[in-house]
Amino acid sequence: AVVSTQSTGITNNLSMALLDGVGHIGWWGLSPSQDLTTYCKHNKGDNPLRILCLGSNDIRHVLEMMCSGRKVEVYMMETNLELYCRHILFFSVLLQPPNLMGLQEKTELYLDLYGNCLARSASTKFVTNSISSFIRMVTDEDYLEKVLPMLDLSALKFKERDFMEGIFKFWGATDSKSKEAFPIERFWDGRVRAYLEERYDAGKNIFDMDFSMKLKERAALLDSREYATWRKSGVGFEVRDGVYDTPNRTLCSGIIKMIGGSKRLARGYWGDITCSPYLSHGIYSPLKSMYEVRNRINVRTSSEVAEHNLMCLIHQINTGKKYNKPPKPDRFSFAGGEKKEEGATLEEVIEEEEEEEEEEKNEEEVVEKIENLNVGTNRRKKTPLMELSEPKSNVSVKFLPLGTTEQLPEKENLIKSFDLIYFSSSQVSYFTPKITALLKDDANLVIENVKYVVPLQKEHESAYLPKIKELANNAKCELLGSNDLMNNNFHLSFHRVN
Repeated sequence: AVVSTQSTGITNNLSMALLDGVGHIGWWGLSPSQDLTTYCKHNKGDNPLRILCLGSNDIRHVLEMMCSGRKVEVYMMETNLELYCRHILFFSVLLQPPNLMGLQEKTELYLDLYGNCLARSASTKFVTNSISSFIRMVTDEDYLEKVLPMLDLSALKFKERDFMEGIFKFWGATDSKSKEAFPIERFWDGRVRAYLEERYDAGKNIFDMDFSMKLKERAALLDSREYATWRKSGVGFEVRDGVYDTPNRTLCSGIIKMIGGSKRLARGYWGDITCSPYLSHGIYSPLKSMYEVRNRINVRTSSEVAEHNLMCLIHQINTGKKYNKPPKPDRFSFAGGEKKEEGATLEEVIEEEEEEEEEEKNEEEVVEKIENLNVGTNRRKKTPLMELSEPKSNVSVKFLPLGTTEQLPEKENLIKSFDLIYFSSSQVSYFTPKITALLKDDANLVIENVKYVVPLQKEHESAYLPKIKELANNAKCELLGSNDLMNNNFHLSFHRVN
């Protein structure tokens, strides 16, 4: 489950509602990206910070930390191997060399594969033509060290790597039978029907009600029409004009279901259908202009906010410099005269538009170049090195074997070694004295808030913080900040008491 149903006062009936709405696998986070180093009590100096992330679902926090300027060792524990495969994909997208892929194209490709069930054909072609390199990354440590040295897969079991190889092969399958193996439109509609049941025909009204009752005030930048479109179709980011009609296989996973009286693996879309992929990058911005409202409508859509936020992160990761260019003109600019953005000069706006035009011309060239890079079929003999840029950061990422959270304290070298532990809302049941023993003395830990979890009822929201505080008390940790769940913003932070 994407939200833990253990130790949080969630009943079995509500647990099923959460699984129907939020899903069995979290393809994205349920809170905005944040630089987790800011939660570390000792975040100054030259010593590397060691951070354990339990159930992040994506690499949003890692991207922020790559822009922090700090040396960080990130240990990631996910719930599904499909998520590790997606992490490799997105690291590969953001580190494409600038001569191969421009900033705008990286951002669009990232968002398309990140949050769209139906993607542009150019995006899925990038995945297909990168499969041989992805497979070699998980099967050949020397190759991984040359191509993506910031990533460490050495802790994964051999059977996990074999399974990841199978996932990549499914992503890249091109035979006629495989094309029918992931009919995402049917899967998405089936999930929506199962969730809404007799309310299905009133879906648009339900989507509007969920937005108004749960998200409107809590996520001010979330766009109601965009949200409703995603709830209906599963397409969240239409950043570039184009045809979004190709199934995004990176959002495919399997669960065990009773079929015909026996347990069988059911492949399909088993992720979120209620909260949205906008939460990770599209509901917060440091720019005041992003929050402008005209005629009671946000000037910026959630896609535009996510696009600009990601452009800033990807630019800084690749150059080591902050992205200072203004966002694109908002949706009202052409109707009522173009509005000057914060600190933007006419020359800067013209320069940005010229760069975008040039990057649009290069889209087909990008695909052709990637095709030429990944011509091999034998993963050890014929696959050439995937060309990736070295990030201008000092962050390393280590994938941990699935389901081994409780075994981590058995490793003596990990006891009192972490500066911070991050728990997603799906992993709070591990908030125990055994796990907090991994923290250094006087260190902090962070728990993802549940304020954006649409299916969660008010009474269970109210019970969430007291339950978490009870877990914290047992683990000898104290809450930092407000006792009001809604005032704690994106995450709840705790301090370990010696």
